[in-house]
Amino acid sequence: MEDRQTVIVYSFQIFDSEIGHLRHANCKASRETIASILGAELLEGTDQEVPAGALDELGRYRRIASGWGEMN
Repeated sequence: MEDRQTVIVYSFQIFDSEIGHLRHANCKASRETIASILGAELLEGTDQEVPAGALDELGRYRRIASGWGEMN
């Protein structure tokens, strides 16, 4: 079994029955995880490489807001 250090995650949309249409999910996930979510649509071009350990137990990635933007 391959030990991956990083994973590519994507933004995606999910159907929200309360509003009756798709909305952006509040997390990112791998292609495989998004494919397993009924009615989810992956948004191409939103890929981001993250440490594999940053995913939660359901395979989701949530950026933790630090209050600081990227500093160059």
